[in-house]
This record gives sequence, C-alpha cells and structure tokens, in this order.
Amino acid sequence: MIELYYGDGKGKTTASVGLAIRAAGHKIPVYFYQFMKDGSSGEIEVLKTIPGIHVKYPPVFYGFVRNMTKEQKEEMKSHYMSMLKSIKQIMAEHPKEFIVIVLDEVIHACNYELLLESELCEIIKQGSPNIEIILTGRNPSQALLELADYVSNIQKVKHPFDIGKIAREGIEF
Repeated sequence: MIELYYGDGKGKTTASVGLAIRAAGHKIPVYFYQFMKDGSSGEIEVLKTIPGIHVKYPPVFYGFVRNMTKEQKEEMKSHYMSMLKSIKQIMAEHPKEFIVIVLDEVIHACNYELLLESELCEIIKQGSPNIEIILTGRNPSQALLELADYVSNIQKVKHPFDIGKIAREGIEF
C-alpha cells in the first residue's frame, strides 16, 4: 500500500514518524528516509534509538533550494538518487517480509527536480503487497496521487509562521 501525506499544514512528518513507531512496536522493519532535511530534526535522534528502525538522510544539505548553487543541486540530486537505489535494494532483499518505507519530504525533492519523479514512481510500482510506502511533502503530482492508496491532505488553517514566529526546536523541528 502507498500512503501519501501532503499539504501546507504541520503534521506530515509527524504522521509518518507515528506510523514508523507503530510498525516498529509490532516488530515490522522500518526504513525511514529523509529528503530536504539535514538529519538534525528531533525525531531523527529518537528514531535512531528504536530497534528495527533504520534512518537515512543525505550526508550534506545546503538549505533552501533557492540558495543552492547549480553544483550543490547536482550533489543533492546525486545523493537522492543513491538513496532511491538503496530503497530499491531493500525492496529486493525483502520480497516476502512486511516492511515499511518512509520517504519524508520526497515530494519536495521531486518538485525541485532533485529527484526524478519517474524513478520514484517506478520504484513504487515495483513494490509488493508486503511493502508499505509512505510519501510526504507538498504539491504532489497527479501521478503520485493516483499511485497512492491512502491520501491525506493536511491543510494549514493558522500557523505562527504567518505572524513572523520562528520555528521552535522540539516543536517544529
């Protein structure tokens, strides 16, 4: 099954983290991949301590895409494509075992062309019924929406950012 959490509201990553913890609590292996982040958000440190959850994020991150040089974007793209290859390998290694794969902010990576959506869709289509894949991010394409079995649109109604409040450690990151 494919689950997609998208929208401009707070809670997409939080939902995927909750699902990862639930699966691990049932001894289901979880592979939590984070795109468009540097691995410093609070949930990553906790996820690393939970048996059965495997965390992966790129070794470098340059911040907002609009501030990246062409070379930095190419480097990020290379890391992200490597992460996709790793996911493909994990799926091949667990053809009969039930596993969960979380691709946090992968939609954003596709939207900024740091990841080829066609490659992502190909991997999703190759998944077996034993593999639960969770995608998060903003503005998914029609192709991703159609591939998904679950779709949750998390919409912002009100947010402190709107009045200039900065992100708080432990709450927003």
